[in-house]
Amino acid sequence: MKRVIYTERKTFVKYDDSRYMVYLNEEVVEGYVPDTNEGEQAPEPVNGYAYTGPEADGGTLIDAVSADRDSLINGIIRSRYTQTEEDAIKTHQIEVLRNGSIPKAEEYNAEWEAFNSFRTSAIATVDRWLSD
Repeated sequence: MKRVIYTERKTFVKYDDSRYMVYLNEEVVEGYVPDTNEGEQAPEPVNGYAYTGPEADGGTLIDAVSADRDSLINGIIRSRYTQTEEDAIKTHQIEVLRNGSIPKAEEYNAEWEAFNSFRTSAIATVDRWLSD
C-alpha cells in the first residue's frame, strides 16, 4: 500500500471506460510542509490530505461505469469483497439469525461487522464526495 500526501483534498477521477481512480482512507495531516526543490525556501505549513491505496499515487482503482452513487459505492465494496464473498457473509448472517447457537456464530458475526463497517464507510465517503 502506498501513502501519499497532497495539499488539496482528492475524491475520484474517471480512469477509463469502466474504472475510476478513487482516493480512500483520507487522513488530514495538520502542519504539512510540502517538499521543495533544492535551494527553494520551504513553504508555510498547510493542512495536507493523505490517501492510502495500492496505486503509486495512493489511489485505488475500482470498477465503475459511471460516477453515480450506487456505481461508486459498489466499486469500493468490490475493491475489498467479491460478490461471492459478500453473498457468503450474508448467508452466514442468515444462518446465525436462524440459529444463534451454531458453532461458528461468533466468527460469522465478526465477519458481518467487518463487512458492514466497510460498507458504511464506503457510503459515507461517496456521499461526501457527491455533496461537495
